[in-house]
Amino acid sequence: MTLLVHDDSRGLTVRDVARRYRVGEDKVRGWIRRGELRAINTAAVLCGKPRWVVMPEALAEFERRRTGGAPPKPARRRRRRTEIVDYYPD
Repeated sequence: MTLLVHDDSRGLTVRDVARRYRVGEDKVRGWIRRGELRAINTAAVLCGKPRWVVMPEALAEFERRRTGGAPPKPARRRRRRTEIVDYYPD
């Protein structure tokens, strides 16, 4: 496995973010489209295909929002009653 080394001061591309979280590039674009992950469109023509760059501050904010709290406590199991009541004795 190769270690991904990137200069985070300039920002990360969609591909870099996808590799970092081991998800598809379409999922990262979905996060950007829904506003969950802030990114800057650096495309030369704004009406063309967007070229997203995610700044390190936006990535840190995204990670902060996505961290989960403590895991929920498992539901307590009820004990089965071992007493059997025979309503129709032999």
